[in-house]
Amino acid sequence: MLLLTGVICAGGAALFFRFFGSDAVNIILLLTLICTLIDNARLRRRLREMGARPEGKRTWL
Repeated sequence: MLLLTGVICAGGAALFFRFFGSDAVNIILLLTLICTLIDNARLRRRLREMGARPEGKRTWL
C-alpha cells in the first residue's frame, strides 16, 4: 500500500508540473503563503481565547 501511495503521489506531482509548467513553483509558493497566513490567524485567535496578551505592537493586519 505504501509503494502504491508513493507511485500515485509521484504521478500526481508529475502531472501537476506538466500541466502548470514554469508557473508550478509560483503556485506552490502562493499556496504556502496563504496557508501560513491562515495558520497565523488561527494561532493568534487561539492565544486570545487563552488570555494571552500581545507584548509588541502589531504593525500589519
